[in-house]
Amino acid sequence: MGREAVAIVRSLVTLVVAYLLLILQSTVQELAPVRMPAPSLGLLVVLYVGLSPKWAISSASVVALCTGYLLDLVSGAPQGVHALVFVLMVVMARGLSTRVAVQGILLSAATAFVASLVAAFLVVLVRAQVSPEGGYGGLRQAPVEALLTGVCGPVVLGLLRRIDGKLEDTRARVGLARGSRTGALPPWK
Repeated sequence: MGREAVAIVRSLVTLVVAYLLLILQSTVQELAPVRMPAPSLGLLVVLYVGLSPKWAISSASVVALCTGYLLDLVSGAPQGVHALVFVLMVVMARGLSTRVAVQGILLSAATAFVASLVAAFLVVLVRAQVSPEGGYGGLRQAPVEALLTGVCGPVVLGLLRRIDGKLEDTRARVGLARGSRTGALPPWK
């Protein structure tokens, strides 16, 4: 398996995890007796791929686009709103990752909290542009949703780190993570 194949497998596995998390999120919202905010689990997947140095920005953007579109389909939001916002969030997370190493429970929770607030603001802003009659009422639930996302952030980010680590372990086992043992140049150079 070459680097490209590992990147494709990593993207597919991450998309399956994102899909399962989105199904879990929508099921909790549907089964709740009253309309209540839920953590943005899809955003946490997008945040992970944007912050992780293992991910190329192109692969991270594709995962963000697909995750956002899946969330649009599951939530009944206008198609493309979350897809656009999630791609913007992955670009912002990549910019953040060059300045700050997001590790540890407290920093992961704080980053998830802030990212959720920013994403909620962007979603409401984009939805107001698509359908002006909707207004900015969605911002009332944003702090509670951000708090729930912050609480779930370390767990989901840790899960995704673990899955990525398993993929790297598999790659190392088949000998693809190592370079030349002798350190010599290949014969064509």
